[in-house]
Amino acid sequence: MRLIETILQNNYITVSIAGLAKNAGKTVTLNYLIKEAESINLNIGITSTGRDGENLDLVTQTQKPSVYVAEGMYVATAKNTLMLSDAKTEILETTGISTPMGEVIIVKVRQKGNIQIAGPVSAADMKYVTRRLQHYGAKVVIVDGAIDRKAVSSPVITDACLIATGAVLSRDMKKVLEKTAHAVECLTLRQTEEEVRKIIKGQNKTCVIQNTGNVVVPDIKTSITGGKKISELVDENTDYVFIKGAMTTSLLKDIGENKFLRGIKIIIEDGTKIFTDVNVWNELRRKGLRVETLNAVNVIAVTLNPVAPAGYFFDSEVFKSEMKKYLPGVKIVDVVSGGDFID
Repeated sequence: MRLIETILQNNYITVSIAGLAKNAGKTVTLNYLIKEAESINLNIGITSTGRDGENLDLVTQTQKPSVYVAEGMYVATAKNTLMLSDAKTEILETTGISTPMGEVIIVKVRQKGNIQIAGPVSAADMKYVTRRLQHYGAKVVIVDGAIDRKAVSSPVITDACLIATGAVLSRDMKKVLEKTAHAVECLTLRQTEEEVRKIIKGQNKTCVIQNTGNVVVPDIKTSITGGKKISELVDENTDYVFIKGAMTTSLLKDIGENKFLRGIKIIIEDGTKIFTDVNVWNELRRKGLRVETLNAVNVIAVTLNPVAPAGYFFDSEVFKSEMKKYLPGVKIVDVVSGGDFID
């Protein structure tokens, strides 16, 4: 089953592309989806939390693939980037949303061509833009995430996500496989029970939930710096610890030193809030760390780019085969060679 068909079958309306590093293949994945949508005459909408489609990467100074759009598709992009595009478009709406590249404008493609995309940055603005793209006729809206902006994959913003990974992460394929597996594990954590979700949503702040039903709120400014105080409240009566906001390496270490670690579950908002070192994460998982989420992230597939801008590359078939071993049950597609899913 093709990638676009998987999206349609699951009734996902908004889909994000999260790259695990710059040049991991987000734009290639976007073009892959655009081509598939065009082949079945599906009018989609596209936007970005960064800037995509420029010929030269502004950070790495390497060549980048252009974003190709077909007639009938919808795009939300900044005014200045729209002026640099050769696709012919009709302006449908000026949103009033400002970006460094000008106001975000919603257009309909009237003549196919290449286009640059620079959309809104904030979650609220992105949600507004995706709704407007749907309003004008986009059956599926694809959001291309900026570097290290996993937050765009949050279920608060999009229905599902694609993870783009590739050789750019490391010359060592094993390291790429490990980093990718860690990212997917974090994003696909189990959603916690409804009763616990109700308690947490009632508090909406970092808290410790006891088996007696008591809820204790630590006296901290943020969870990021409050790890030790949170850990001090965890005892033999603790069932859950909810972390509001980011779960960092230092926070995880503080809680991980608690002798009651095996008896508790840590709850986070969703998998995009995890910012931890993979080695620390794996070590604490072995010690009994259990993490669940308030909101599940739907990972549709992992897309692979076996080619790195630095000039080295992996064997495509070996890369796909090894990734499947690390991610059993996850759909894998090489967007460079255009290979089908490994099922």
